[in-house]
Amino acid sequence: MHHRMGIALVALASVGAPALAEGSKPAPASGASATTEETVVVKKGSHHELRIPGMTRVAIDDPEIAGINATGKGVLRITGKQAVETALLVWAGPEHKRSGYRLVVID
Repeated sequence: MHHRMGIALVALASVGAPALAEGSKPAPASGASATTEETVVVKKGSHHELRIPGMTRVAIDDPEIAGINATGKGVLRITGKQAVETALLVWAGPEHKRSGYRLVVID
């Protein structure tokens, strides 16, 4: 298992226009605690789409493991790069409710 302490942030400034910003962590909104955690499995070289209505920002522990792209209307496309696992956080809604995902890339 591979794990890095740094977090890369993906700021979703506008729907359908993803932007990577490393090293700067957004200030959490009050009550922005993780309420869910599920496992997302994606095959290396392919993609998986998550539907997250009201998505406002995304953070992935290691962007070298999976690519993240907001395709619009609350859809997050995850592309597997390396067969290993990492953590993914997604904030959504006007209260910036945070959800955590265990992202597993398989061969």
